[in-house]
Amino acid sequence: MFKDLKKFTYAQKLKEWREKVLEVPEYFDGMENLHDNIHPGKLWLQISDIQNLSHDTKLYRLIPAKSTKILPPFRAGQYIGLTVEINGVRTARPYSLVSSPNQHAYYELCIRKKEDGFVSVYFYNNSDIGDIVECTEPLGTFYHNSLFHGENLVFIAGGCGITPFISMLRDISERMLPINIWVLFGCLTEGDIIFRQELEDIKNRRSNVKVQYVLSEADSGWEGECGFITQDIIKKVIGDVKGKYFYVVGNRDMYQFVFKELEDLGVPKHRITYEAYGNPDDVVKVIGWPSNLNSSNNVEITIRYIEMNQVKEESFEAPCVEPILNSIERNFSSKLKIESGCRSGACALCRTKLISGKIFMPPEVTIREVDQKFGYIHPCISYPLTNLTLDLM
Repeated sequence: MFKDLKKFTYAQKLKEWREKVLEVPEYFDGMENLHDNIHPGKLWLQISDIQNLSHDTKLYRLIPAKSTKILPPFRAGQYIGLTVEINGVRTARPYSLVSSPNQHAYYELCIRKKEDGFVSVYFYNNSDIGDIVECTEPLGTFYHNSLFHGENLVFIAGGCGITPFISMLRDISERMLPINIWVLFGCLTEGDIIFRQELEDIKNRRSNVKVQYVLSEADSGWEGECGFITQDIIKKVIGDVKGKYFYVVGNRDMYQFVFKELEDLGVPKHRITYEAYGNPDDVVKVIGWPSNLNSSNNVEITIRYIEMNQVKEESFEAPCVEPILNSIERNFSSKLKIESGCRSGACALCRTKLISGKIFMPPEVTIREVDQKFGYIHPCISYPLTNLTLDLM
């Protein structure tokens, strides 16, 4: 009995001590507010200015609108996913931030009207000053990390691939960082060199920045480098590749060509980083695509989703050469809103449970091990090879 009384007394004292400790005054969670400002998820932005950069490229300045009070900070080289609705189809595309990360009054996007493009053509032709657009928060891992990348950097860009580099160059120039930069900028013609005046200005003011243009379809008056960005041109511009870190941004054909040139120069793969490839123009030509399937083959996609607190299941026919997310957006934009950002399988915003069926992903795409283990796919970069069943609940 004495032991029980002793245990009770100890438990009573412990209870009093615990309650006394837990009695904390009410306070505002400043960290939660800070988190919401840095990672708001969605942004509502208004177009405040539009500038023509070339015959098919425009620069858009975006400022906060609606519920967006401030613009979250970003790292030079990151992107935002721009969401639009075109003829009832709600979809998104990623665009690199061109603006400097050292100011938070506006974002700038550079958008080129891609031939046969869906979002870029619509936005280029229809957007105007005053329009309000929906965007993701800044995303992506394509930025300078001094610990891993060092202080001798080579930027290799093709066409609009220069956009993340402009943001990085602005940042480095404004903060006068002691980083050596070699820029190799490949374009079709001299008229396609966007941001040329700014590149020249930075080069003239910062001795640590060097810029070389390479034109593949130069006219007779061009006195600079011609052709593609070959290993000979790379070596001529930057000298020894040892100790340098390479960033590459361009289309799929450019990646394949430049990577081979860098490999022949002896640059190890871990010294090269690149922005996500995006969807191939013709997936049938991608290595690993089944030879028995082409644009004439269709499959049936079944999706399970929740509407009005009820589980529903619907099926539709889709071409096997179109990303699954594109097919879902075209058929169910009025019912479903699948979040997406990169359209390359990197951000994982669109991750979806695959119940049954087989898919194809380009070989360079990687998804997290946990997604593979539990059967999740990234429909933005996945192509249906057989009939599929997806769980969107």
